[in-house]
Amino acid sequence: MPMIEVTASKGALADEHIKQRLAAELGSIALELEASPGVHFEEMPHMQALAWCFLNEQDIFAGGQPPENPLYRVTVTIPDGSPGLFGPLAARGRALLVERVTRAVLTAEGTEPTTTEAYRVWVHLRSIADGHWAGFGEILTLPELASYGFGADETGSKTQRLRAAALAGWNRVAVDPGGE
Repeated sequence: MPMIEVTASKGALADEHIKQRLAAELGSIALELEASPGVHFEEMPHMQALAWCFLNEQDIFAGGQPPENPLYRVTVTIPDGSPGLFGPLAARGRALLVERVTRAVLTAEGTEPTTTEAYRVWVHLRSIADGHWAGFGEILTLPELASYGFGADETGSKTQRLRAAALAGWNRVAVDPGGE
């Protein structure tokens, strides 16, 4: 259940379709890598419904000067304990996340993802302690989040109720982007 925030220089990603494709790609990357290998959350609609990406464009300065080319900061926030990114063997998952997010941003911009261009994209990984992740107006623990993701719950359970609410809300947004 990643929350992704992209802060970009004003006008860096002017085309709405490019923004939407980038948001979808970043959500899929984070969903793929937050879980353990072999789990494909990026293919599950109830997980896509909670893979949110906030895109903020603003004035950004480097050394007090406006940069010649756009700058980006991508913050990926994931519950602490997500085995693919924060477990004891997750260094490779974090490195892969940073590499793929950087490549996705530069590709969306239309720039070749070289080391020189990658200087302009900074990726911050943030973990939220168990019991501090909340949504649906409720605190969600790591076991509940795992149950939500894997569908390992009983009929009528909290996580089944939340999964149904997320899908209903996501489907409403997908059908009517204006929310009416």
